Amino acid sequence: MDATVTEKSLDYNKIRMRYPHKTIVGFTAGSFCTIHPGYIYTFEEAKRHCDRFIIFLQKDPSATRYTKYKPIVPYYERYKTLMSIRYIDEIYMYQTEEELTNLIKFFNPDIRILGEDYIDQPFTGDDLPPKVIYTTRSHEWSTTKIKNRIAAMTYAQNPNLFKNIHVEEIKDGNFSSIE
Repeated sequence: MDATVTEKSLDYNKIRMRYPHKTIVGFTAGSFCTIHPGYIYTFEEAKRHCDRFIIFLQKDPSATRYTKYKPIVPYYERYKTLMSIRYIDEIYMYQTEEELTNLIKFFNPDIRILGEDYIDQPFTGDDLPPKVIYTTRSHEWSTTKIKNRIAAMTYAQNPNLFKNIHVEEIKDGNFSSIE
């Protein structure tokens, strides 16, 4: 998959030729709740643009942004899963957008990898120096889409399953009545 070229894009090969001894550091950020092929495409593309690829792993995006889903997979298991992917070199945890901004400032990476759905959209750290490479979303994989499909398929196959779920279980993500 090729990265979308924009005025903020960074051509890795040109930088590599100009600065042969510099380590190019890239990063992306997110909760990475359910690892799917779309993430692998993104990580593979990211690694083509940098020598060291860092993931900033958000513990729970729903804690500060009501439009985001609470992660299904606990933080440590997401960390372990991500660390098993060969394109990823390091992972650091954050919770708030302020913490993400501080991580970007601290590591001072050269590039940031974002999906093309962020083109012309505001995002945390868009005022900071890292150049942005927008990767294609032509693979059409999406964590939200996967979670919605699982919920719809579960309901279609087991319509009575949800009758036993209590409101408290939905709020805290602990579905002990249906496990």
